[in-house]
Amino acid sequence: MSEAVPSNLTATALASAIRRREVSAVEVVRRSLAAIDRSQSRTNAFTMIDVEGALNQATDADRRLACGRISGPLHGVPIAVKDNYLTHNLPTTAASRVLGDRPLLGEATVVSRLRQAGAIIIGKTNMHEWAYGATNEVSAYGPTRNPWNLEHITGGSSGGSGAAVAADMVTIALGSDTGGSIRIPAAACGISGIKPTYGTLSPDGLLPLSWSFDCAGPMARTAQDLAVALQIMAGVKRPERIVRTFSGVRLGVIAGRGFECATDVAARVNDAIEAIVRDGALRSSVTIVDAGHGFSMWKAIMFAEASAYHKTYLTEAPEGYAPGVRSQLEAGRCIAAIDYIAAQQFRTVFVQQVKALLESVDILVMPTLPVTAPRAGANCVTIAGRETSTQDAMTCMPWLANFTGLPAVSIPCGPGSSNLPVGMTLIGRAGSDFTLLDMAERFQALTSWHDLRPEMQ
Repeated sequence: MSEAVPSNLTATALASAIRRREVSAVEVVRRSLAAIDRSQSRTNAFTMIDVEGALNQATDADRRLACGRISGPLHGVPIAVKDNYLTHNLPTTAASRVLGDRPLLGEATVVSRLRQAGAIIIGKTNMHEWAYGATNEVSAYGPTRNPWNLEHITGGSSGGSGAAVAADMVTIALGSDTGGSIRIPAAACGISGIKPTYGTLSPDGLLPLSWSFDCAGPMARTAQDLAVALQIMAGVKRPERIVRTFSGVRLGVIAGRGFECATDVAARVNDAIEAIVRDGALRSSVTIVDAGHGFSMWKAIMFAEASAYHKTYLTEAPEGYAPGVRSQLEAGRCIAAIDYIAAQQFRTVFVQQVKALLESVDILVMPTLPVTAPRAGANCVTIAGRETSTQDAMTCMPWLANFTGLPAVSIPCGPGSSNLPVGMTLIGRAGSDFTLLDMAERFQALTSWHDLRPEMQ
């Protein structure tokens, strides 16, 4: 890369530098491939890397630019795609052995839109098998490791994408989110990620886990890059920014049972909230009634729908699943139709209650995770004196946005006591995705936590 262009630019800045001919797309791709070469053996962030294809795409991007043709906002910028998105130039395996030598082909709608906007698909990222887990330790390609401390998990199921962005291998990576699978690794790896309003992005070509909750979405270092990616993926023009400061914005800080967290996490999130309040926001505490029951109902729906999708695979190739994933799928078969319907009925009432709460505040605020990234192999963690499974610890807060279908963005807000990242979540009203990203951008203008890089311990 040209010496005039720093290696830690955002996707937005990289695209601008390419358009201004300060750097070529080929140079940018070579830098990305070099970063992958340095970090892949330690993080295991990728399942496959398309060296030749990426360089060919970059060469084509440079030729088009020389002729005055710019594909779009990400012209020449390399990105990574989670291995549960169909991508026509790379096979899709969902990090599982179930598909064997018959990986799925095709192209997800959102991937196609990013490609048309000039993005270069550099590879597929590792994930928790079939997106059915929140640690990223279960994968046919082996576990993904956290760039901040290789002895800790990335969170999942989009852990490969989280690690790839955190370690500056790419500036944007795609994740999917059914119960926090974008926001969990975003928080654990110190980057930003958004789960859009349910239905905002096409699910076409994204392998499902639970169709009631699944959302595609981008992961990046900054909220600005998230907004660029989201508008491309949604096929819409980003509205003009309507939130430039937090003055008068009403924060509803979620408290109460089910939202307890470790002391260091609480301190970092409180500091972040104070920064927003100093910018003019109004703070109040709110509680989510029946949150514990809602968490259980989210699980019931997800388990039942996942098992329904995997019915044929479970019959034809049960040995292809990792034991933990297979046991969850088998458990989902035991959920009776009447219980599934009852869970969906409960959900309808619960959603209306949360929407009513958002009439008295503008956004809901909470930690993304109650703890920093646990050590790899830890089956349990302790939160506020209560022991819980690592899986439940990772999902006990993020599930809320999936269950309600509301948009949620996780942004970094500093290191915890072990120097591992802490994330804060903002939840908005349905359809307020870009307004939510306006607020996240403003927070990142007030702070610099998103600029921190791991030292790859």
